[in-house]
Amino acid sequence: MTPWLARAGALLALLLLPLVLPQYVLHVLVFILIYTLPVIGLGFLTGFTGRVSLAQGALFGVGAYTTALLTTRLGWSPLAALLPSIVVTVALALAIGGAVVRLAGLYFVMATIGIQQIVSITLMNWIDLTGGPQGVRSIPAVSIGAWELDSTRSFYFLALLFAVVSYVLARRVIASRLGLYLRALSDDALAADAVAVKVTRAKVTALALSAAWAGAGGFLYAHYVRYVHPDMFGLEPSVLFLVMSMFGGYRSLAGMILATAVLESATEYLRPFGEYRMIAYGVILLAGMMYFPKGILTLFQRKRREPAAEVALGAEGTA
Repeated sequence: MTPWLARAGALLALLLLPLVLPQYVLHVLVFILIYTLPVIGLGFLTGFTGRVSLAQGALFGVGAYTTALLTTRLGWSPLAALLPSIVVTVALALAIGGAVVRLAGLYFVMATIGIQQIVSITLMNWIDLTGGPQGVRSIPAVSIGAWELDSTRSFYFLALLFAVVSYVLARRVIASRLGLYLRALSDDALAADAVAVKVTRAKVTALALSAAWAGAGGFLYAHYVRYVHPDMFGLEPSVLFLVMSMFGGYRSLAGMILATAVLESATEYLRPFGEYRMIAYGVILLAGMMYFPKGILTLFQRKRREPAAEVALGAEGTA
């Protein structure tokens, strides 16, 4: 019961935070919760298939632009645009990226950089659809009945709901037969193929899951910022999501969430250092990779005889 009590206590604390935290800290928390979604999604692709993707920021942007265009051009309600945002993101990922999942190593990385550039250039130059350099403005706030989530405090609860649901769904996928197939694939693709695991289909499924989580995150981002521009979804967020996933441990959900919180907080609270901010940020990343190669969560875990068990998906330890 201890892990469940710990999770319930953490959830209760998160629900009470808006009552005590200042506006700026709450604003940072909202971004942490939003970024949790694409980071978890990237964990499916990288943690299970070993493919390092630098296109997650582009998929995040596709989800954001889809809901932005549906709500501003066609007059859809934001909640009605949620499912299409996810579906369009997954469809695009499968259409463009489905053919490259067979690649490995640097070839796959280069292919995802190409996908990132294709999406970025399309968003910038397809002016009739995306608005090009002007972006999409006046994106409506999410509303639930008469309650409009147009403040940081109210949107925090929506972002928290999405993060919790995403975490629970991810754990269910991990515990399912599909999760078993994906774990077999990540441990040894040849052995998985020998026991009738359809390797290519599993890789494509991991890509689809990664895109679905990214699309949902993009939906939240668009309706929180309420403005989208192609520059918001370039290579930088893709690198950021990848670093957060690596820093947390590819196959540890709790680790990725913790890493997202630490790195996003560091990005914000190092701003007073001005031009030295990125140096300090780089030192934090370097230290993390050197001392916690299996993820930041190992800092809170007791050493075991089998180190691999520390980062096994679903064994997320206790703080």
